[in-house]
Amino acid sequence: MRVLHGPVEVAGVAGAIVDGLRKRGHDAELVVMTTPPFGMRYDRYVPGYGRRALEGLRAPLRHDVLHFHFNLTFCEYIDAAWGRIAGKPLMIMHFHGDDCRRREVTFSHHPARARIYDASKRNERLTLRRTRLAGRLCDAAIVADFELLKHVQPFFRTVYVVPAPVEIPRVLAQLEPLPGEGPVILHAPSDNVVKGTAGIVDVIGRVAVRRPLRPRLVSDMTQTELYAELARADIVIDQMNSETTGIFALQAMALGKPVLCEYRREMLPQFAQATPVVEAGPEVLAERLEELCLDQRLREKLGARGAAFTRGLHDANLVAVAVEQVYEHALTRLPGIYEATADGLTRLAPMQS
Repeated sequence: MRVLHGPVEVAGVAGAIVDGLRKRGHDAELVVMTTPPFGMRYDRYVPGYGRRALEGLRAPLRHDVLHFHFNLTFCEYIDAAWGRIAGKPLMIMHFHGDDCRRREVTFSHHPARARIYDASKRNERLTLRRTRLAGRLCDAAIVADFELLKHVQPFFRTVYVVPAPVEIPRVLAQLEPLPGEGPVILHAPSDNVVKGTAGIVDVIGRVAVRRPLRPRLVSDMTQTELYAELARADIVIDQMNSETTGIFALQAMALGKPVLCEYRREMLPQFAQATPVVEAGPEVLAERLEELCLDQRLREKLGARGAAFTRGLHDANLVAVAVEQVYEHALTRLPGIYEATADGLTRLAPMQS
């Protein structure tokens, strides 16, 4: 198949899927209208509305699958409408988080997210407009968990829940050991407010009074630099204010690191229920962190489980197999909610509103 991913890259997801599809023999490329942060790679860059519009209008004639990301197309769904008229390409919208979250759903069903929902600048009307257009014009949606499924399900006949892909560099940079004693505690927020960084730093400080540890807070790093920090860490704290685990947790687990994160296990799809991420909301984070600081064997056990879990489910090549199955199944236009992994597709019962 000829597959186009774009018009943005989010957390390396699109690039990882593209690489995996290429290894399976597909003609896949990632085209972006904004250069991705943190050194993430892409194939082509189309800046300016004119070039983006041309790319979007040509795409339905050149590709078998248009795999859009973050509730965006190259020219505000005009290209998706043209694709629908042309009747040729399969069109998938891949949602990642704030591109589809709605205030009503968040405050009704996702209390951890509700804490910081209004702190993030967002255009609720634009998000809703785009999601409605995506539901009308695209053949199906992809999400990574049940939290996002709750937001997009009303707008799509077909939704696939697919593991997020993780790519691990073959060679990791070696950093000098941090000075001091105790385990290295790493937190690497992309957004301090959303990730609950102030509370996390406060907890680390309180635990440090009782136990020796070496805190490490980093941000605005390339993927290569981040993996080097992860390799040096002993314990990773992902985020608070979250209903699900994220890409950073997967990256840490893939390197055999125990991870603390606030999440609700019932928001994870069936294929992710075995995750060894330690559930740790604001009320119990200090207790869980201290337990890990004191128990090296527990850290090693969780690290080994995390590496096996991530590499067996979230490896980019395996996720590409799942996405390939999504494409093939979506062509049947069968409605429903499905979990898709490299092992196949499973139909799920509709979620209650």
